[in-house]
Amino acid sequence: MRKILPLLSIILVIIVILLLLTSCKPQLPEGDGGQDSESKTKYANDFTLLDLNNNKVSLSDFQGKTVVLNFWATWCPPCRFEIPDFIEVNNLYKDKNIQFIGISVDTNIKALEEFVEDFNINYPILIEGTLDNISPVWGIRNIPTTFILNEISEVMFKNVGMMTKDQLIKALEEVP
Repeated sequence: MRKILPLLSIILVIIVILLLLTSCKPQLPEGDGGQDSESKTKYANDFTLLDLNNNKVSLSDFQGKTVVLNFWATWCPPCRFEIPDFIEVNNLYKDKNIQFIGISVDTNIKALEEFVEDFNINYPILIEGTLDNISPVWGIRNIPTTFILNEISEVMFKNVGMMTKDQLIKALEEVP
Protein backbone atom coordinates (compact mmCIF):
# COMPACT_ATOMS: atom_id res chain seq x y z
CA MET A 1 0.00 0.00 0.00
CA ARG A 2 2.84 2.42 0.77
CA LYS A 3 4.23 1.97 -2.76
CA ILE A 4 0.85 2.48 -4.37
CA LEU A 5 0.03 5.84 -2.71
CA PRO A 6 2.99 7.76 -4.22
CA LEU A 7 2.21 6.25 -7.62
CA LEU A 8 -1.44 7.27 -7.34
CA SER A 9 -0.39 10.77 -6.30
CA ILE A 10 1.83 11.09 -9.37
CA ILE A 11 -0.94 9.85 -11.66
CA LEU A 12 -3.38 12.32 -10.13
CA VAL A 13 -0.94 15.22 -10.63
CA ILE A 14 -0.42 14.21 -14.27
CA ILE A 15 -4.18 14.08 -14.88
CA VAL A 16 -4.67 17.53 -13.33
CA ILE A 17 -1.85 18.99 -15.44
CA LEU A 18 -3.28 17.50 -18.63
CA LEU A 19 -6.69 18.93 -17.84
CA LEU A 20 -5.20 22.38 -17.23
CA LEU A 21 -3.28 22.30 -20.49
CA THR A 22 -6.26 21.68 -22.72
CA SER A 23 -8.53 24.70 -22.42
CA CYS A 24 -10.55 26.87 -20.04
CA LYS A 25 -14.27 27.57 -20.13
CA PRO A 26 -14.96 31.30 -19.76
CA GLN A 27 -18.34 32.59 -18.64
CA LEU A 28 -19.46 33.75 -22.07
CA PRO A 29 -22.77 33.55 -23.86
CA GLU A 30 -22.94 30.59 -26.21
CA GLY A 31 -22.26 31.43 -29.82
CA ASP A 32 -24.01 29.96 -32.79
CA GLY A 33 -20.75 28.65 -34.19
CA GLY A 34 -20.90 31.18 -37.01
CA GLN A 35 -17.12 31.38 -37.16
CA ASP A 36 -16.37 27.68 -36.84
CA SER A 37 -13.63 27.43 -39.42
CA GLU A 38 -13.94 23.82 -40.45
CA SER A 39 -14.54 25.32 -43.86
CA LYS A 40 -11.66 27.44 -45.10
CA THR A 41 -14.03 29.66 -47.07
CA LYS A 42 -15.66 31.62 -44.24
CA TYR A 43 -14.82 35.27 -43.98
CA ALA A 44 -14.06 36.76 -40.59
CA ASN A 45 -16.68 38.98 -39.02
CA ASP A 46 -15.30 42.46 -38.48
CA PHE A 47 -15.38 43.93 -34.99
CA THR A 48 -14.21 46.96 -33.07
CA LEU A 49 -12.85 46.71 -29.52
CA LEU A 50 -10.85 48.94 -27.22
CA ASP A 51 -7.19 48.27 -26.52
CA LEU A 52 -5.54 48.88 -23.16
CA ASN A 53 -5.10 52.57 -24.04
CA ASN A 54 -8.81 52.97 -24.87
CA ASN A 55 -8.08 53.22 -28.59
CA LYS A 56 -10.64 51.75 -30.98
CA VAL A 57 -9.15 48.88 -32.99
CA SER A 58 -11.02 47.02 -35.71
CA LEU A 59 -10.11 43.76 -37.37
CA SER A 60 -10.52 45.52 -40.71
CA ASP A 61 -7.59 47.80 -39.73
CA PHE A 62 -5.34 44.83 -40.56
CA GLN A 63 -6.80 44.02 -44.00
CA GLY A 64 -4.01 42.86 -46.28
CA LYS A 65 -2.12 41.09 -43.49
CA THR A 66 -2.23 37.56 -42.19
CA VAL A 67 -3.80 37.87 -38.73
CA VAL A 68 -3.28 35.58 -35.74
CA LEU A 69 -6.27 36.18 -33.49
CA ASN A 70 -5.99 34.66 -30.01
CA PHE A 71 -8.88 34.63 -27.50
CA TRP A 72 -7.47 34.22 -23.98
CA ALA A 73 -7.54 35.33 -20.32
CA THR A 74 -4.99 35.92 -17.58
CA TRP A 75 -6.71 33.42 -15.24
CA CYS A 76 -6.54 30.57 -17.78
CA PRO A 77 -3.48 28.31 -17.21
CA PRO A 78 -3.15 27.10 -20.85
CA CYS A 79 -3.41 30.72 -22.02
CA ARG A 80 -0.63 31.73 -19.65
CA PHE A 81 1.57 28.88 -20.87
CA GLU A 82 1.19 29.74 -24.56
CA ILE A 83 1.73 33.53 -24.33
CA PRO A 84 5.58 33.33 -24.27
CA ASP A 85 5.47 31.22 -27.46
CA PHE A 86 3.11 33.72 -29.13
CA ILE A 87 5.49 36.56 -28.22
CA GLU A 88 8.44 34.63 -29.62
CA VAL A 89 6.65 33.71 -32.86
CA ASN A 90 5.47 37.30 -33.22
CA ASN A 91 9.11 38.38 -33.03
CA LEU A 92 10.08 35.80 -35.68
CA TYR A 93 7.34 36.93 -38.08
CA LYS A 94 7.13 40.68 -37.38
CA ASP A 95 8.65 41.56 -40.77
CA LYS A 96 6.50 39.09 -42.75
CA ASN A 97 3.15 40.93 -42.96
CA ILE A 98 1.71 38.97 -40.03
CA GLN A 99 -0.23 40.69 -37.25
CA PHE A 100 -0.86 39.07 -33.87
CA ILE A 101 -3.89 40.29 -31.89
CA GLY A 102 -4.89 39.12 -28.44
CA ILE A 103 -8.56 39.30 -27.45
CA SER A 104 -8.78 39.18 -23.67
CA VAL A 105 -12.00 37.96 -22.06
CA ASP A 106 -10.78 39.26 -18.68
CA THR A 107 -13.08 41.46 -16.64
CA ASN A 108 -10.29 42.61 -14.29
CA ILE A 109 -8.56 45.21 -16.46
CA LYS A 110 -5.93 46.04 -13.83
CA ALA A 111 -4.84 42.37 -13.70
CA LEU A 112 -4.78 42.31 -17.49
CA GLU A 113 -2.60 45.43 -17.67
CA GLU A 114 -0.18 43.97 -15.10
CA PHE A 115 -0.05 40.66 -16.97
CA VAL A 116 0.69 42.36 -20.30
CA GLU A 117 3.46 44.40 -18.67
CA ASP A 118 4.95 41.45 -16.74
CA PHE A 119 5.05 39.24 -19.85
CA ASN A 120 6.10 42.08 -22.19
CA ILE A 121 3.39 41.21 -24.67
CA ASN A 122 4.47 42.86 -27.89
CA TYR A 123 1.25 42.84 -29.90
CA PRO A 124 -2.12 44.57 -29.47
CA ILE A 125 -4.36 43.31 -26.68
CA LEU A 126 -8.02 44.11 -27.16
CA ILE A 127 -10.70 43.78 -24.50
CA GLU A 128 -13.75 41.66 -25.35
CA GLY A 129 -17.08 43.37 -24.81
CA THR A 130 -15.77 46.94 -24.68
CA LEU A 131 -17.54 47.98 -27.89
CA ASP A 132 -18.60 44.74 -29.53
CA ASN A 133 -19.38 41.39 -27.93
CA ILE A 134 -17.58 39.15 -30.40
CA SER A 135 -17.16 35.84 -28.57
CA PRO A 136 -20.66 34.57 -29.48
CA VAL A 137 -20.24 35.62 -33.10
CA TRP A 138 -16.89 33.84 -33.34
CA GLY A 139 -18.25 30.75 -31.58
CA ILE A 140 -15.87 31.00 -28.61
CA ARG A 141 -16.81 28.38 -26.03
CA ASN A 142 -13.35 27.63 -24.62
CA ILE A 143 -10.10 29.51 -24.36
CA PRO A 144 -7.51 29.74 -25.57
CA THR A 145 -8.90 29.70 -29.09
CA THR A 146 -6.70 30.83 -31.96
CA PHE A 147 -7.68 31.75 -35.50
CA ILE A 148 -5.41 32.52 -38.43
CA LEU A 149 -6.89 34.69 -41.16
CA ASN A 150 -5.34 35.15 -44.57
CA GLU A 151 -4.78 38.55 -46.20
CA ILE A 152 -8.39 38.76 -47.42
CA SER A 153 -9.82 37.84 -43.99
CA GLU A 154 -10.71 34.24 -44.74
CA VAL A 155 -10.51 31.99 -41.69
CA MET A 156 -7.78 29.52 -42.64
CA PHE A 157 -7.12 27.89 -39.27
CA LYS A 158 -8.78 27.43 -35.90
CA ASN A 159 -7.37 25.78 -32.80
CA VAL A 160 -9.18 25.35 -29.49
CA GLY A 161 -6.72 24.80 -26.65
CA MET A 162 -3.11 25.66 -26.02
CA MET A 163 -0.71 26.00 -28.93
CA THR A 164 3.03 25.50 -28.80
CA LYS A 165 5.57 27.53 -30.72
CA ASP A 166 6.05 24.68 -33.21
CA GLN A 167 2.29 24.26 -33.76
CA LEU A 168 1.85 27.98 -34.33
CA ILE A 169 4.75 28.17 -36.80
CA LYS A 170 3.43 25.14 -38.70
CA ALA A 171 -0.03 26.70 -38.94
CA LEU A 172 1.40 30.02 -40.16
CA GLU A 173 3.54 28.30 -42.77
CA GLU A 174 0.48 26.52 -44.17
CA VAL A 175 -1.54 29.73 -44.73
CA PRO A 176 -1.43 30.62 -48.43
